Amino acid sequence: MQYGILGSLELRVEGRRVEPTRPRVQAALALFLLNSGELVTIDALIDGLWGEDPPKTARAQVHTVVSEVRRLLPAPDHVARESAGYRLNLQQGVLDSARFELLVTEAQRHLCSAERERAVGLLREALALWRGEALSGIGAPFADAARARLREQRFRAHMMVADAELAGGDCSALIPELSALSAEFPEREDVAERLARALYFAGRQTEALAVLRTVRALLAEDYGVDPGRELVALEGAMLRGDLVREASPGVRPSPGAHQPPQGVTPSGPAPFGPTAAPPPAPTGPLPSGSVPAEPTPPGAAAAPGVTRAVLAPSGSAPPASAEGQVASAPSPGSPVLRQLPHDLPDFIGREKEMATLLETGAADRSPCSAPRVVVVSGMGGVGKTALVLHAAHRLAAAFPGGQLYVDLRGFGAGDPRTPFDVLGRFLMDLGVSGRSLPEDVDDRAALYRAVLADRQVLIVLDNARDTHQIGPLLPGNGSSAVLVTSRRALAGPHGATRVALHPMAEDEQHRMLERLCGEDALRADPESASLVLDACAGLPLALRIAGAQLATRPTWSLSTLARRLSCSGSRLRALAVDHLAVHDTFVLSYNGLRDSGQPMEREAAQAFRLLGLWPSHPVAPEAAAALLGESLADTADVLDLLADTHLLQATDTGGYRFHDLVGEFAEQCALTEEPEAEREAALLRLVTWYSAAAHRANSLTAPVVHFSPPRAAAPLPDFHDGRDALAWFVREMPALKAVIELAGRTARPELAWRTANAMLGYGHAYWWVGEWTQCLTKAMDWARRHDDLMGQAYLHNALGAANGMAYRNDECLAHLRAALALHRETENGDGQATVLGNLALVHRQAGRLQEAIAALEESRLLRLRLGHTQDSAIILSSKGLLLRDSGDAAAALEAYAQALEIFRSQGLDKFVAGGLFNTAECFRALGRSAEAFEAYAESLTLARKMDDQDAVADILHGTAQMHHEVGDLEQARVHWEEARAIAREHGLQKVLEESAEALASLGEDSGLEP
Repeated sequence: MQYGILGSLELRVEGRRVEPTRPRVQAALALFLLNSGELVTIDALIDGLWGEDPPKTARAQVHTVVSEVRRLLPAPDHVARESAGYRLNLQQGVLDSARFELLVTEAQRHLCSAERERAVGLLREALALWRGEALSGIGAPFADAARARLREQRFRAHMMVADAELAGGDCSALIPELSALSAEFPEREDVAERLARALYFAGRQTEALAVLRTVRALLAEDYGVDPGRELVALEGAMLRGDLVREASPGVRPSPGAHQPPQGVTPSGPAPFGPTAAPPPAPTGPLPSGSVPAEPTPPGAAAAPGVTRAVLAPSGSAPPASAEGQVASAPSPGSPVLRQLPHDLPDFIGREKEMATLLETGAADRSPCSAPRVVVVSGMGGVGKTALVLHAAHRLAAAFPGGQLYVDLRGFGAGDPRTPFDVLGRFLMDLGVSGRSLPEDVDDRAALYRAVLADRQVLIVLDNARDTHQIGPLLPGNGSSAVLVTSRRALAGPHGATRVALHPMAEDEQHRMLERLCGEDALRADPESASLVLDACAGLPLALRIAGAQLATRPTWSLSTLARRLSCSGSRLRALAVDHLAVHDTFVLSYNGLRDSGQPMEREAAQAFRLLGLWPSHPVAPEAAAALLGESLADTADVLDLLADTHLLQATDTGGYRFHDLVGEFAEQCALTEEPEAEREAALLRLVTWYSAAAHRANSLTAPVVHFSPPRAAAPLPDFHDGRDALAWFVREMPALKAVIELAGRTARPELAWRTANAMLGYGHAYWWVGEWTQCLTKAMDWARRHDDLMGQAYLHNALGAANGMAYRNDECLAHLRAALALHRETENGDGQATVLGNLALVHRQAGRLQEAIAALEESRLLRLRLGHTQDSAIILSSKGLLLRDSGDAAAALEAYAQALEIFRSQGLDKFVAGGLFNTAECFRALGRSAEAFEAYAESLTLARKMDDQDAVADILHGTAQMHHEVGDLEQARVHWEEARAIAREHGLQKVLEESAEALASLGEDSGLEP
């Protein structure tokens, strides 16, 4: 899928255009595309789609619209639901606006390296992505502002092309492009200036002067202003004939419409970087408590009674302090601030995140714009500082005022740095005398903003704890840029670009390990390399430690390291070398919560420990509430806080999970800090919740429910229907296996077999996967250990059913006879009736019809004695099977019709599909082909919806037989071929053999394996 917003909204699948059906769906998709990868809250969607006057049903309509958007998106692109809203996750390179931004950023890098031709090529490639006005046809409230922003980005790219070509390209070829831009933006002086230069250097001086005079007249007539100094100076240079074309290593920032352009020299535009500083105006003491005023424009007199300070990039007089003293300035020629720690020479990957950081650094540095801030957040050890420092070193040349760096110690052994202290250090670094520093943090912040106002400085604020810590450290305008790292997902500052750093992608991990260990080592032992990568779980710090261990221990091989890291529960201990340890970096995040002065953060620390008892599986908020013994609302709050601190990760399904290594750390915290009684109680609450949830799901997927569910300590999942419940079983199967194992160790070991037995509906749909059998076998182990006869009886019955579905008749019969004996020993009449019904089925399946009828009759009579006056749907369905096998298809149809009525009323799609298949078989036996085809088709539709491949294969085989009997051999062949393919893929031996034999009878290759 390819997505386009640089023009009308466009979706293309393999070159074919896909049209969203409704305008609001188009608008919602466009809003998601504009915020790709970012969380879009429900309120933001309502504001974006309806503006200030949304309907009362807006929230409900949002969910409907999002559902329609989801249906448009192919995997792996998807809209993920999160606690606060939705997030559109796209593959890389599929959105035209993102490709445009990446190309422009890459062009900027080449311009900084004086690679003009390559930069121009990239810029023209970026501009070619535009198909017209952005978001054309989208009329939602958010669209106009988005269009304006995208239009400005396009305009900047045109200006970058113009500057690069003016520096050494073909000016004649540039004229048509700039003429079109001038027609589109007739009032923009920056376009007129570049067009005039292009005309002048192409030898068309008269036209160049005409362009300048036209814009002068337009500004005077429409706005009542004169052109800026740059255009005036340019016109004078042209008239004198001394305008010289100079090569430039980069591109000048482009001023916006109606903004006074930067100054020019008579010889042409200033090169990339700061223009020459104007002579400083006289400065003097300010009244006590004052803040330095804005700089006086060059050549302008200060207003009467107002003292103005001029702040130049270097060498000019600094502002006065709040105490009335003039701060001393660095002497001319003093070294520029270079405070960045060293860069990593072997930095790997993070291309998308790096592009975001470089784009922000290369953005317009106009003093009139807001400060440019990027906040990089992520878990400890994920490489935030390494990424930001790598970007900062690449951006350093674009900030001639230097670089400031501070570790704010937001998460560390000592107290966090205060804004008051950091401002004091920064101000002295910038040339302010220590004696002149104000004693109030707000006054220091104001002085700091004034000192930075005319400087271009890159500021790196590393390891921030919260927004309050960084707020006073932000510059007051866009001349400087700020890069922030934090282990928390900070809510502020407003307008910041946010980069959430996740564990490295698989290819990045491999490249990094290859760089650290050598390509030959990885090629010689790929299995050990894979084990090391699995153990490090995408964490750059872990990979660096692994590489350092190999480098400092020459006797170690890659396999030695892999063995040490693969030992269960010892990875954190093994991932340590010298002063680096993954465990220690997690401790900093955890202690920041545990030792916090805020009660909610301490509660989150305890929740982190208890969740460490369940480290290997995702957890839904409801399951977490049960584990923690808290309300769902309070649990949601602590889960969000843990996710904001990157000690938990949000999943696409609305749950949470640990990163592998963080989960191991959390488990250690639980074992060392939580009392054993609390641990046992928490696990019992979790096991009980999962058992109750399985019972609820089973009630929607199975026709027989033997037991009432246990009482859970938190709300259970709210399933829409049987398909939703089956999907939950599939998604939670790894967790359910762990629950069965855990349950046997709790104070309620019977929950192990009750949970496994409550998976009957899942077993009917997915018996061929084998996981239900594994659950039953594990539960049986616990039932035998605890001498639980009832549990063993029910598990034998379920194991009999599982084996019967797989046509393992002997194993099925053995389990059912064991179940019947145990139920008789414990005098469980209902259990006996159920087992007898299953015995009838297996006898019938083995061809022993009389024994089947006898077992079914015994079951029916037992149910009558127990007060069940009507046969259940299961017995009716079984009766139909026996009647059909005995040759009485008409009587079988009547039994199936009664069973189907019950199955449909209970919404049991799995059994409806089976009943329809049996009905179709009866119609086929009676020669009623049209009714048979209709029943087969409905049954097949349901089986496909449930992804029940076993049933799909059986139904296709039956449909093929019907086609064969009516003489449609081609359709018979098509259906048998599909049945054979499914049977081969899923190991359905009976269908495989029968379909292969049928195809052979048609003259086809049977396809059976030798």
